[in-house]
Amino acid sequence: MLQQLQDIIDRARHVVIFSHRSPDGDTIGGNLALRDALESWGKSVTSVCADPLPHVYDALDGVSDNFFHQTWNKKTTDLYINVDGSSTTQLVYPEKDPSIIDGTIPFISIDHHISNTYFGTHNLVIPDACSTTYILYHLFIQLGWNITPRIATYLLLGIYYDTGSLMHSNTNGDVMQVCGELMRLGANRNQIMSVLYRQRTPGQLRAWGRVLESVTQDADGVIMSGLTDSDLRSCGAKTEEVGGVVDYLNSVDGAKFAILLSEDRAKGIVKGSTRTRREDVNLSEFCKKFGGGGHKKASGFGIRGQLENVQNYTFFRPDQNRYDF
Repeated sequence: MLQQLQDIIDRARHVVIFSHRSPDGDTIGGNLALRDALESWGKSVTSVCADPLPHVYDALDGVSDNFFHQTWNKKTTDLYINVDGSSTTQLVYPEKDPSIIDGTIPFISIDHHISNTYFGTHNLVIPDACSTTYILYHLFIQLGWNITPRIATYLLLGIYYDTGSLMHSNTNGDVMQVCGELMRLGANRNQIMSVLYRQRTPGQLRAWGRVLESVTQDADGVIMSGLTDSDLRSCGAKTEEVGGVVDYLNSVDGAKFAILLSEDRAKGIVKGSTRTRREDVNLSEFCKKFGGGGHKKASGFGIRGQLENVQNYTFFRPDQNRYDF
């Protein structure tokens, strides 16, 4: 598999790297790391995402205002790579143009989500990995690719993001060892901390306050809260600034799981973010029922409509054990 990937990458000249919609630290870090490596070998690289880069990532070295593109030259493209997208729906563009994944052009999919649909011609999918950049680190090492200090920073960013700065249960001794090696290779941890935690806006804090103020807990121990588009506008916050607050909802002792619903009127959807600390809850299976997916303890979905409609959505089974996992 590794040799096949090396051969495909060696032959490629014009590469498109996809990041999933609503890009986060893992898909962004993976895209940046691969882009740096491929461009150092003289390849033309276009980073593509359906949504723009969140402004907090502008502080990363090597990131420009037009980092993510929505178009590319399909006539010259000879390799597609996905980083961290679990389905074509998340990447958006293959849904609009199925020829992207018809096998005419090699498509390497690199991901760690258990819900991955294996849509690439070559799939490097490791569900046990803490992040996609963790997989990329091992890919770089196994193939003998050079990890510069900047690439080390990008790889560490993805690990930090998807492990909650090494606080989530997907952190183990191997993950810690890789983090230490990336630090030794020159990763800029202070830059990562600045990007992830030191660029809050007043509007974001107001929105988080609105979410925390609206928390409810049902008889089954499920923590819920929601945020409408008008809430966001009145707080002066952006949609992408809401996500991190779900981890605070998940901190309630004894909760079955936490779910945050946030309205995105521009896209006509309500996003659902879920978290749990329980071993007997599989949120990936739960979110699949609404067209989403992710990991057992952290998953998400999107439902068309407005918050008031989605809150009345049939999340529950009619029997005694209402939550169907």
